[in-house]
Amino acid sequence: MGTFRALRHPAFRTYWTGMLVSLVGTWMQSTAQSYLVYELTGSALRTGMVVFAFSLPSLLFALPGGAVADRYDRRRLLLVAQSAFMVSAAVLAGLTFAGAVRFEHVVAFAFWNGVVMAVDNPTRQALVPALVDREDLANAVALNSAAFNASRVFGPAVAGLVYRAVGPAWCFAANAVSYLAVIVPMWRVRLPEAPRAVPEDAGILRQAADGVRYVRRHPPLQALLLLLAAVGTFGFAWMVVMPAFAVRVLRGGPAENGLLFAAVGVGATLGALAVASVREFRPGRAVVGLAAASGVGLVLFSATRTLWSACAAMAVAGFFLIAYMSTTNATIQSLVDDRYRGRVMSLYTLALIGSGPAGSLFAGWLADAAGVVASLAVNGALVVASAVAAWLAAPELAGQDRLAVGAKRVTGQVPADGD
Repeated sequence: MGTFRALRHPAFRTYWTGMLVSLVGTWMQSTAQSYLVYELTGSALRTGMVVFAFSLPSLLFALPGGAVADRYDRRRLLLVAQSAFMVSAAVLAGLTFAGAVRFEHVVAFAFWNGVVMAVDNPTRQALVPALVDREDLANAVALNSAAFNASRVFGPAVAGLVYRAVGPAWCFAANAVSYLAVIVPMWRVRLPEAPRAVPEDAGILRQAADGVRYVRRHPPLQALLLLLAAVGTFGFAWMVVMPAFAVRVLRGGPAENGLLFAAVGVGATLGALAVASVREFRPGRAVVGLAAASGVGLVLFSATRTLWSACAAMAVAGFFLIAYMSTTNATIQSLVDDRYRGRVMSLYTLALIGSGPAGSLFAGWLADAAGVVASLAVNGALVVASAVAAWLAAPELAGQDRLAVGAKRVTGQVPADGD
């Protein structure tokens, strides 16, 4: 039960179960959307352009989104953002049912969802500490990753079957309905009112810049975020080229594409639960080692030629990738002062999702120019190189091995200005 100890808190249990259901719908839409674009265009580069459109707003709006998360009630912001996602999925489903959906529509909805995500992601990340005791924070972060990736097991597999049976519109409609699993129960949750981290009269951009200065003054946070940006750029190439890999290498279709995504989810869920089961770990070696291992998994995936070997390789890559992300998230959450939590987590979003535009276009371009296998192998090798470079160039990461993240008493929190 230590693996799931954060679920003893009723507010977190309500939030976590709702997100688990909602994320199944999200992965159904993501999987169906990528295959629909490839079906409409036949281009891995165009598939990458959809990821680019979703990721671009994180470059533009993540920092203001973090300031918003520190300024307003985070539970209410969560409800607004989830409602916006629901409307977007419903409209996309309507267009697809009508047979009117085009590549341009998918790009436009991806961009809108990215704008909402710029507020939603730092809000969700910053909300978690209000739902659990501090001693269970690292476990709650890992369970969030487990929910995200457990949903990836079912969502893509179901999406592949539904897509083949009745088409992508039903995947989008299911996603729209799934947001109610978060909106309805979280509407009823009441949390103690926390003091505003950012005064109402403070400028959003000025407070966002203050968050950047806070990270720059604390080298451990800076090193963790820089490595995360590198992994975010190269470590998710599989999301862009997966449909092309399923068709060109495995000679399959939407069902095979869904199974590959599901395999990632299986490995990633196990990786998140492995982190959740550990009460103490030394994050310096962990973040670098896990990042490098995820790159090796991507290279192994590029060498596979059968469905089941490809699924096994993606499960390995998913295990290490999400274990790395969970470890990084838990370390940052343990180090940051609560007054800056929303803004620091917006930088986490910027590093992870904002790095997607360049990474998705690079992976898609390389897949069309040199082949899907080459794209996967090169990106995996770049992840390994980034991890090695981070260990050699950032002694702050090695310094974090003095901490005991996830212990009952978390040490090493970096102070806010004036503390």
